[in-house]
Amino acid sequence: MGLTDIPFLVLVLALTVGALAWGALRAPRGTGARGVLARLGIQVLVSALVVLSVATVLNRQNEWYASWGDLFGSSTPVVKADAGGAAPQAALQVEPTGPGLPTLTRHELPPLPSPGRRDQVFTVTGQASGLTGRVLVSLPVGYEDPANADRSYPVIVAFHGYPGAPEVWMQGVNLVPSLDALGGRHKIGPVIVVAPQIEFPAGADTECVDGGTGQPQVETWLAKDVPDALAAHLRVARDRASWATLGFSSGGWCAAMVTMLHPDVYGAGVVLGGYMSPIFENAYVPFRPSDAAFKRYELVHLASSSPPPVALWLQTSKADSLSYSSSAALLRAARPPLSIQSQVDISSGHRITVWADAMPTALTWLGTTVQGFHA
Repeated sequence: MGLTDIPFLVLVLALTVGALAWGALRAPRGTGARGVLARLGIQVLVSALVVLSVATVLNRQNEWYASWGDLFGSSTPVVKADAGGAAPQAALQVEPTGPGLPTLTRHELPPLPSPGRRDQVFTVTGQASGLTGRVLVSLPVGYEDPANADRSYPVIVAFHGYPGAPEVWMQGVNLVPSLDALGGRHKIGPVIVVAPQIEFPAGADTECVDGGTGQPQVETWLAKDVPDALAAHLRVARDRASWATLGFSSGGWCAAMVTMLHPDVYGAGVVLGGYMSPIFENAYVPFRPSDAAFKRYELVHLASSSPPPVALWLQTSKADSLSYSSSAALLRAARPPLSIQSQVDISSGHRITVWADAMPTALTWLGTTVQGFHA
């Protein structure tokens, strides 16, 4: 009986209801020590079963743990590594169309919002999108050292899942600690980490797309306004092989989408538990699957019909129903110059600890494969 199977859920709910009814009808009476302890034990048992019932329902809805082996840490971590399309280096050698990153101009940059700190917070008003939002930045060690004054740095733009906030990249998910550790082993060079706001307004699941008239233009914000703001305030490299996206769950979708639709800006992307077309919540549906605007965001079709020259590394699991089917379809559809490397877990769930564990492998791929991130 599987952890997410309906029979297990029914069993847990039946035990909970049964324990509650038995406690109400058959609990020992009296004020003696034996009666008090028996009633206390029943209350503890019922409370534990209620918690188990809620956890089982939530786990089935969100697929945090996909199996008993996943829950207890005894599942096989990886079933296979696969690839599709071109080699990563070949993808990055193709020159894409598009305006690309801002051209390099020598000018004095404004002072940092918080000098002497690695963590910075910018408020950016986008000229192209019309959006104003927060952009969190983690600078590499030595960024403000006068000896590095003429050095420019590659950039990872990281997208959180929904619900979430940009702070998740600075406080968890193992991104900055992994970069520091791998940098010390010369697996990747110093990197500027950027976590932009993607919910407009806060709490809205935009799926990072450009909505219609009067709706947030989040894709434009991420592909144009955020890179322009970073170029105006930080010593960022200006070639697309030095710009990569990274995201998990719905943020993984954002990473794949922004990279594949804007190869002139982003040369690479890391997709953790992501999917390959937008999944809108009822509260925000800017367009329907039958609309032309939606079809632009169908990445599996794009991979086969007009593959962009970018390199992707993606993680998914056969037990992750949100991520696996579309990720596998993208891998099958990929053809040059698109390049995809993948890690397919056998039974892991859809949760942050899985993606945090995959982070060192993904970043090592980025540092050893994508030229702008070499140590």
